[in-house]
Amino acid sequence: MTGRGEDIHRLFHDVERGTSARPAVEFLRSVEAAPAVLAYRTRLAEHLAPAAGETVLDVGCGAGHHAAAIAAARAADAPGPVVGIDRPRMLEEAAGRYGDAVRWLPGAGEALPLGDDSVDAVYAERVLMYADDAVDVVAEIARVRRPDGRVALFELDYASIVLGGDPKTADEVLAVVCGTVSCDRMGRALGRLLTDAGVLVVEQTPFAMPIPPPVWASAVRAPVEEAVADGRLDAARVAAWFAELDAPGAFPGSVTGVLACGR
Repeated sequence: MTGRGEDIHRLFHDVERGTSARPAVEFLRSVEAAPAVLAYRTRLAEHLAPAAGETVLDVGCGAGHHAAAIAAARAADAPGPVVGIDRPRMLEEAAGRYGDAVRWLPGAGEALPLGDDSVDAVYAERVLMYADDAVDVVAEIARVRRPDGRVALFELDYASIVLGGDPKTADEVLAVVCGTVSCDRMGRALGRLLTDAGVLVVEQTPFAMPIPPPVWASAVRAPVEEAVADGRLDAARVAAWFAELDAPGAFPGSVTGVLACGR
């Protein structure tokens, strides 16, 4: 398997305190073209389907890759404003890459800097599993969307991760990986979160996603090697497990993501 990367969960959590947002941005860029990402985004776009003049909101837009792609597609198809909200350092990267194609607004999901009933289509992807209080974020999403506006949430469900190799070691590794996010069952919780916020759930679709090398390095190998270093995992067993996964024909891992759509 690929070498160790930086723990991506820590990078995102500490992005405002670090010296640069570039490692987090490069990670996001590396997964943008993954077939599994393109598959769920295709369905997400079909659900949001903004008409001309409608406002689209990206909550937790990161470096702006997806928000900018939506803005570019809308320019010819159904022109209208696209708004991206994230922390200031991520927005600096987004604005530097994509200029004013998107309206970049600094803010947090728990307190969106927009008025009630002000957007027509809103989405958040791979955001809630990091949130301290996902209930507050979804309540804010419900607050800013217009009556009957569309909502789409996509989250990975870390507790669904399937890992190859020795089962006992794989289970121990999974426990470490699940501990790196605020909620390791976020994907399966989306429908209830939307319902409790007053949003009618019209679809919940699971996507089985292989774990690509950049994600493996940052979301699996990095926290596992840290757990070895501090004695939570046995070094020899983990080394043997990584060697198993390097063998021809081995299955490294997959994770289920869930797309929940509402109105």
